[in-house]
Amino acid sequence: MDFKEQKTSNKPQVLPEFRHMNPNLASLKIIIFYVLLGFSWIIGSDYVLEIIFPDPDTYQFAQSVKGIFYVALTAIIFYLIIRYRMLMYSDTISSLERAYQELDEGHHRSLKLENQLYDLAFYDPLTGLPNKIMLEQTIDHYIQEKGDQGIIGIVYFDIDEFRTINEVKGHSTGDELITTIAHRLQDSIKKPNMVARMGGDEYVLAFFDINHLESFLPMVEEHIKTIRQSYLLDEDQFFITISGGIALYPDHGKDYITLMRHADAAMSIAKSKGRDQIVIFDEEMVMVIKQQTELLNQLRQAIHQNEFQLHYQPVIDMSTGKAVGSEALIRWVHPTKGFIPPLEFISLSEKNGFIKDITEWVFKDAADHFADWGKQKNYKISINLSATMLMNEKFIGSLIHWIQEYKIDCKKFNIEITETAIIPDIEKSIHVLNSLRRLGFTISLDDFGTGYSSLTYLQKLPIDAIKIDRSFISSIKEDTEEFYVLKYMIDLAHHLKLAVVAEGIETEEQAEMIKKYHVDYAQGYYFCKPMPQNRVLEYFKSIHQEGK
Repeated sequence: MDFKEQKTSNKPQVLPEFRHMNPNLASLKIIIFYVLLGFSWIIGSDYVLEIIFPDPDTYQFAQSVKGIFYVALTAIIFYLIIRYRMLMYSDTISSLERAYQELDEGHHRSLKLENQLYDLAFYDPLTGLPNKIMLEQTIDHYIQEKGDQGIIGIVYFDIDEFRTINEVKGHSTGDELITTIAHRLQDSIKKPNMVARMGGDEYVLAFFDINHLESFLPMVEEHIKTIRQSYLLDEDQFFITISGGIALYPDHGKDYITLMRHADAAMSIAKSKGRDQIVIFDEEMVMVIKQQTELLNQLRQAIHQNEFQLHYQPVIDMSTGKAVGSEALIRWVHPTKGFIPPLEFISLSEKNGFIKDITEWVFKDAADHFADWGKQKNYKISINLSATMLMNEKFIGSLIHWIQEYKIDCKKFNIEITETAIIPDIEKSIHVLNSLRRLGFTISLDDFGTGYSSLTYLQKLPIDAIKIDRSFISSIKEDTEEFYVLKYMIDLAHHLKLAVVAEGIETEEQAEMIKKYHVDYAQGYYFCKPMPQNRVLEYFKSIHQEGK
């Protein structure tokens, strides 16, 4: 039965002849019918009785019986009439009650639907936090009410490397992290302040009626501490950091859109400065963001327009003084801006999805020119692999395709990965590194010594060498704490049968020191700065002629 049929079936069943009858007319017809029936009965029955009962006594008795019968008959008729009317009234009342009940249920359903629509319109369905629409209305209402007399602090932030968590653990685990952070912020932020989810891993903290700006930043930092910590996600620990931007009303904007745009710009600057920090907006950021956008648009065309080059820095065997390999370092030579440092465009390419194309280009270009390095048996080219590529689920498949297409001899190449790339998900990293080694690559752990955290993982990681970071080498002096840490790292690596490479060697003193403590290989300006391949080959000829 459909809805329309169901609604119709609840109506009282009224006879057709009474359905549209006027109540006064119906009553009059009943009275006339009763009067006619009464007169007909009295006159007709008397006439019949006189014929049937000529005896007066018998006639009188028959008249009494007739009267009783008439009373009984009329009582039955009135009973039926009244019963029929009462049934009609009862059905009408029941129908009205049902209609009222349905109306009441419909009202409750409409209220429930209205609440659901309200929640959908103003609250995030995943976390239950206010969404951007409610945030905008709240801020606009405050501005209309307070004018320039009030102060609002907007903190726009997101989770660093959240995309990596989604790729490694899946979106359900990512949603779990987003919900957990939302609940912690809800417990931390009290009215009239509010926390809202903007979408994805982005949140906004809005602080109203700020009295002292000097205490505002410490207060923000206290709230951020509640979420900047380690989380257990699908049985693995992840340490979460955030990058954010702050905009203040009315100094940085007098409407919601301007405030959010400026807070977002400040967050972008925090990302470009290395993440895990909060930056306050200033007017210069608008120019920086504009420049980054322009650079991003130019980066889209850089590969197709052959603007990238590979420079190489030789790796020197400290026992023989000969070059045993080179590190391939990408350079962007812009047609109008000239040389653009990798630090300016690599992180930008990672955030905007261009790192895959750049990585492919590096492998292809290095493979194309490998034959020019000569026939040295153990000569290797080192290629840096970004954390984004290392943790990408499709990387190994793409790499196998490149190997086949560009005829890459994996045994001639060394992959360098940074300490920060492997720490967020050590088990995933081990799996990817084992896959690389099975393909024939050797693995070096780059920037070793910057955090010391990888010391605990050395025994587990499938690597062949460690590269001690240049910042660590430059600060080393004998009989200092750093010196003994360096010596310990070298001894530990050798104990684990790992080669040790020191980078950033710039002075003879540094070269002698690392040689004294049995560092296996070195690179740096002291030996040769990064140069195009043809110039590095000339360098090789010169050192061979000099007998170095």
